[in-house]
Amino acid sequence: MKLFHLPHPLAPGAMLPVPESLQHRLRHVMRMGPGDVFHAFDGTGLAGIAEIADSKCRTVTITAMLPEKPALPTRILALGVPKRDAWESALRQATEMGATTIIPLKTRFSQVGKLNTERAHLHLTEAAEQSERYTLPKLLPLMELEDYLTSLTSPCMWAFERLLHPQEGISPGSAKPTATLVGPEGGFAPEEIAQLTDHALIRPFTLGPTILRTDTAVVAALTHLAFQQ
Repeated sequence: MKLFHLPHPLAPGAMLPVPESLQHRLRHVMRMGPGDVFHAFDGTGLAGIAEIADSKCRTVTITAMLPEKPALPTRILALGVPKRDAWESALRQATEMGATTIIPLKTRFSQVGKLNTERAHLHLTEAAEQSERYTLPKLLPLMELEDYLTSLTSPCMWAFERLLHPQEGISPGSAKPTATLVGPEGGFAPEEIAQLTDHALIRPFTLGPTILRTDTAVVAALTHLAFQQ
């Protein structure tokens, strides 16, 4: 059954309004009407069966709750902001790969304008619906790379495309990482690489001999993080 996001707390018997954008999808794309049901999630981990109450799909009733899924482990993606298309694709990929928090970073080579948080939330929501997860990643405000490094309290993996000795990025027996860092298109500037290399909680690793697109690197980095946890 198709899964859709309802931005309201779910509870058995609750009558909830449907966002206009979802009304359109239910009526004109899914061809649904009164009495039809779909799975709904609220973004916090709760999901239920929603029954459409009217012909315009403006209201639904939660007829039953669905079993909760196991909580995702903490997986933080810190990403140097790339161009818009790559940024939006990275948001989707990170959501599908189970990222719990996404931190956009301002670096020398990042494509920083005004981040459209409403549009970003749309991509996060659609990716969560597609991947059938009941939670939405938390998207933090834009942060300077230096501020991010200062804030670290646990190890962070760093996808470094120029790492010459991959074994140097592995520290057996140390604390498990909870975050992974991916640079923007063009990578990090020399002074940023020096900052990262000198940081005690940064663990560099390689994604292989080729240079990856940002969204591809996000998938690979989050997969690597999952295996490290």
